[in-house]
Amino acid sequence: MRSRSVALGTAVLVALAVSGAACSTGDDVVAVSADTESANSDATETAVPGSIKTEPAATNGASTDGFVFSAPTEDYVITFPGEPSPTPLVVPLPTGQVTAKGFIYEDGANAAYITSVFDYPEGSIGSDPEVVLLAARNGAIANIGGTLVDSQFVESDGVPGVAFAFDVVDGANSGDGNALVFVDGLRLYQSFALGFSGQTEQFQAFLDTFMFTDDQAGDS
Repeated sequence: MRSRSVALGTAVLVALAVSGAACSTGDDVVAVSADTESANSDATETAVPGSIKTEPAATNGASTDGFVFSAPTEDYVITFPGEPSPTPLVVPLPTGQVTAKGFIYEDGANAAYITSVFDYPEGSIGSDPEVVLLAARNGAIANIGGTLVDSQFVESDGVPGVAFAFDVVDGANSGDGNALVFVDGLRLYQSFALGFSGQTEQFQAFLDTFMFTDDQAGDS
């Protein structure tokens, strides 16, 4: 059972790294339908505007609802089911590589929760946030062999983002996941929850706790 848990965590980590690489290219992105198409389909996405209410939270620590995690960049918080472990992520770019600050919590053998943040070098991504966001989404899903189930553009404190759900089939195992990605200037924020099927509510509850603080990158 433990090996299955490790596999889940690894899948999320790889997805994050590849999504970063996809963003860095600045290439045009082939968008994906939000119901049955795979992440590398030629379908065209219809963006659905949305919003996420955010309130600044306190510092790291346990609460009755989980572990309130404050990012090392001090510009957002998110509540994990338990205390996450630091997991540096190397993100390959055409001009080299950057190291993302990643944190992961594995819930037994069934699920993995992760958040990550890093800054792109100047000139390494385009100026259109939707292109960057779709590249991040498509790169992540394609890398883990997933299928996009739902996707919509969102906004939090004026920062553009994309929220999406996906399915993953790995041999006899099937699972699903939810993700939330924001881009603010050169900074990319990524939060994922991935596990075996039937945990969508828990995954979305995790992502719903993402909150920007007053120190977010765009305010500096």
